[in-house]
Amino acid sequence: MRISVKKGMDLRIGDQPETSVDETKLATGAALLGRDFFGVKFDVLVDPGTRVRAGQPVMRDRHRQDIIFTAPKGGTITTINRGKRRSLLSIEIIANGEEEGLRFPIPKALEKKAVRQLMLKSGLWTTIRKRPFDHIPSPDVEPRALLVTAIDTEPLAPDPVSIILTHADQFELGMEALTVINDGPVYLCQAPGKDIPCTSPDRVTIVEFVGPHPAGLPGTHIHFLCPIGFDQGEVWHIGYQDVIAIGYLLQTGELWLERVVMLAGSAVSRPRALTVPLAAATDELVDGELVPGAVRVISGSALSGHTAQGAEGYLSQRHRQITVLPEADSILKELHHGNAFDTGLGGNPGPLIPIAQLERVSPPGILAVPLMRALMVGDIDRARDLGALELVEEDVALLTYACPSKSDYGQLLRGILDQLHKEMA
Repeated sequence: MRISVKKGMDLRIGDQPETSVDETKLATGAALLGRDFFGVKFDVLVDPGTRVRAGQPVMRDRHRQDIIFTAPKGGTITTINRGKRRSLLSIEIIANGEEEGLRFPIPKALEKKAVRQLMLKSGLWTTIRKRPFDHIPSPDVEPRALLVTAIDTEPLAPDPVSIILTHADQFELGMEALTVINDGPVYLCQAPGKDIPCTSPDRVTIVEFVGPHPAGLPGTHIHFLCPIGFDQGEVWHIGYQDVIAIGYLLQTGELWLERVVMLAGSAVSRPRALTVPLAAATDELVDGELVPGAVRVISGSALSGHTAQGAEGYLSQRHRQITVLPEADSILKELHHGNAFDTGLGGNPGPLIPIAQLERVSPPGILAVPLMRALMVGDIDRARDLGALELVEEDVALLTYACPSKSDYGQLLRGILDQLHKEMA
């Protein structure tokens, strides 16, 4: 099956990075970021000074205590950072030598209950997301479908296929496990003409998406394959490197404590793909890699990532790239190079001006201007009727970029989603 995405835009930022993955960069610091997990009230299980092993529980969901979050690195808990209203910003860990990670018992057979329990105990259950709301799904719920995202159209993103082929055995085993934990259809979403290994062709439907960004986003795939309605049904999705991590766990009994990311952007002296520690400190990863001058380090893409600094100066477990751009207005020059838009990203938000280009970059099936108006005024019912339940922040990132109002539609959308979740609960 092939689906063409007509709307969107491909942004050009700096030089095309090297795609071959033949280099590893180490870092001693790592952290769990609270912003990676929407809708969770955390119970922290460790204190500063606690020594932990990779895979050891460090916090859990207060309301669903079988959902735990494990240490991405062995070492010592250095700081637990809190934000507004005691919200969790991060739990920072510093390595203090070679800490052996925990080993988990491998199930004798791939059965739903055994695999789900293994994913819960190892913390890998938290790599699955559900729509609506982009929360971690409850392990006792059955989704309508499960989607694997093996395509990436974010600017300067790495090539998923080359990474999957490097870990082909683990990816195939992870895909097989996903067909076990889910009774519904499993979709493997990929770019056209890619040969991705899959050992369960009877349970997995391969769907090719072609077109500009956001053709590679889960929200786009969900819209075409299993749209979100008002029946409280949910759809799960997971990234290709998290599928590799599941296969690695089932193969070895240990967590895969690495990820492949693209280090790129016009402030990077040699853009390229790197194998790095999971959730690593970004200042260590960019050390010695930058051109002179003030820069902004972003975990993720320039469109949908977050500025990695201070308590959140770490690679998000959801991100596949580190983007480094010159600071201040030079960022705008990079983003607008070769594109028709010329809006500013700084300053105070202004009124919504319904320019025609907004429809060009709107998510599939979404009326851009009516939805943006609903988000700006906080009209929950109108936003829901216009498709907000199908969206998360990354889906409206192009609208934020293109709109002259300087409004952050991702932040506005999250406020609407949080209120809708309370009402539906």
